[in-house]
Amino acid sequence: MDTQSAAKLPFNLKIIPINTTGFPIGIPFLAMFNPEQIAIKEDLNWSSTCTPGTSGSGMKYDKTLPRTFTLDLTIDGTGVNTNGVKIPVTAQVMLFRAATTNIQGAIHQPSFLLVQYGLFICTCVMNSSTVTYTMFDFTGLPIRAKITASFTEHTVGALNSILGMFSSPDLTHIRTVKEGDLLPLMTYNIYNKQDYYLQVAKVNRLKNFRALKTGTQIFFPPYDNKKNSGNKN
Repeated sequence: MDTQSAAKLPFNLKIIPINTTGFPIGIPFLAMFNPEQIAIKEDLNWSSTCTPGTSGSGMKYDKTLPRTFTLDLTIDGTGVNTNGVKIPVTAQVMLFRAATTNIQGAIHQPSFLLVQYGLFICTCVMNSSTVTYTMFDFTGLPIRAKITASFTEHTVGALNSILGMFSSPDLTHIRTVKEGDLLPLMTYNIYNKQDYYLQVAKVNRLKNFRALKTGTQIFFPPYDNKKNSGNKN
């Protein structure tokens, strides 16, 4: 491999097998060519409610599903990107499978993965991969292929607990008012219900909660389910 290609390797896309705590447990797969695109999909679940005799329906947020993303990787065995050194396509595909789909003895399942390319960093699991062989030598051996792989985001170990803590209504939250913000809606976003907006207004000593001043910081105290049960206003 020439000096220029070797210098670029640390910046190539990496797929690193990790365990449930995020610790690397296998040999990472390093892409020979970086993908031209990464397609990221986000799905939100909403439930609709339609009152009999009406034409419209209301939508209530249920949950946000884990992100999914797909990418294409080019595998080349002609030596075009390795200074003439021909690395068999079959060997490169084996390295990809070792990192992504092979059963790991320690955890008795395929590894969780960490995919990193530039500022894109995602812990995930692989859903599927398709290897398409596109060129062959005179003996019928593949010399070029494309791997199309899809992944689902998965937060591992302690990181999941940390992220969950920051979204918990049992903690104090601080939000800065943006133009158009309404206190009942801000309260709903914190507690998943707007019943406590008057208590929030009282805590923050708001004289007119219907006209929030842009840039003002609003404190949302911890939600006490026992204390607030049956008390809506």
